[in-house]
Amino acid sequence: FLLMQFMKVCPIPNYYIEKNFVKIRNEILNNIYNLNFNQNHLKFLVSLSAQCFLNEYVYAETDEEINKLDEIKKRIKKNIRNQEINELEVLILSCYSALNNYNWSKDINPSNDLLEIFKLQITNFNEEKKESLKINSISNISDIVSIKVKNQYEENPYPRWTNLGLSIRSKNLKDVLKDKDLDIDFEKINFSEKIKILISGCGTGQHAITTASLYKNADIYALDLSLKSLSYAKRKAKELGFKNINFIQGDLLDIKKLNKKFDLIESVGVLHHMSDPFLGWKILTDCLKDNSFMWIGLYSEIAREHIAEIRKDIKELKIKTSKDNIDSLRKKIFNNNNIKYNSLKNSPDFYSTSGIVDLLFHVQEHRFTIPKIIEYMKILNLSFLGFEDTNIIKKFKKIYDKPRDIYDLNKWQKFENNNQKVFSGMYQFWCQK
Repeated sequence: FLLMQFMKVCPIPNYYIEKNFVKIRNEILNNIYNLNFNQNHLKFLVSLSAQCFLNEYVYAETDEEINKLDEIKKRIKKNIRNQEINELEVLILSCYSALNNYNWSKDINPSNDLLEIFKLQITNFNEEKKESLKINSISNISDIVSIKVKNQYEENPYPRWTNLGLSIRSKNLKDVLKDKDLDIDFEKINFSEKIKILISGCGTGQHAITTASLYKNADIYALDLSLKSLSYAKRKAKELGFKNINFIQGDLLDIKKLNKKFDLIESVGVLHHMSDPFLGWKILTDCLKDNSFMWIGLYSEIAREHIAEIRKDIKELKIKTSKDNIDSLRKKIFNNNNIKYNSLKNSPDFYSTSGIVDLLFHVQEHRFTIPKIIEYMKILNLSFLGFEDTNIIKKFKKIYDKPRDIYDLNKWQKFENNNQKVFSGMYQFWCQK
């Protein structure tokens, strides 16, 4: 029961579980007219369908499966006119592709057994289409790299998610920052009662909604290039009851058109996908009030060395982002015993289509070093306040135990050189203008 519930929440990042799910899916497809399904089997198939939808059908398919699925599609299309629907056929099909891809899906009146899958794969999709019409745009996106990044996330919004761990009680900005181990002189800062927060690159809304739950008396502006990602985010915000998030389509390069100054700007995993990350960071800094704060996330050159190698191979071999190529690459990595691939096999991003596209096939990626971050912050007149990840900070303190050491980026550089995977999840740090 717990496994089936977990299957409905997020992609399960485990190769052996994936292997078994692929085998079970194949067995059901091959024997769909012979199996004696009871209610428990049906519930499992619904969970499997949800898991495949959430991982965006990253599981590999055989030619035999594709042929059998084509037969099922033809049969459903033929039988739909007479409402002679075999719900098992619909369910197994939904384990291989989303039902919103088929025009005939709107003609099915689902039974209680299918309601959950129809909501996940059709109702939500239609709701997002409606929400997309309500999202304002600040500009026509014209930067060449921004257009490529936008197109990537229109095709593969990242990530697809269902649930979040939200804050039970919201706090004001000062109290949130006091809970962190940051180098801030709170006596010198005049905190506003009502604050403006910019989420630059909000994707499918996880970040913006989490922030909305954390801060009291906050107006949140969530910007992204991709309308499809924003539509997903807006539907989820509505579903979770958040009304203080303004979702906006546009390029970070045009953020000044909002004509606003912010008390807090959060941009995690965004700047390194721009043609000029420094320019993007400067534009964000210009939109920040004096003495206000930024939370920035940037890829580490050292931690992503193995990913950079694979990306280089993909680029040199001119491997396109396609289902077949993703299947082939995942199979190659799964079968490779080289230790450098272990972190990839253990990465949650490796177990969904949008995740692996973001991880290995992204159209633009820069990587940073701590000296480069120091250089940029000096030019931008930003002060380093500390890192975000408490687990990393604990490891650092075991070696550098003086009170001020955690604010010394030169010591952090030495620490990373001796612990090269420590920032595999990005440098995530706070700074102040």
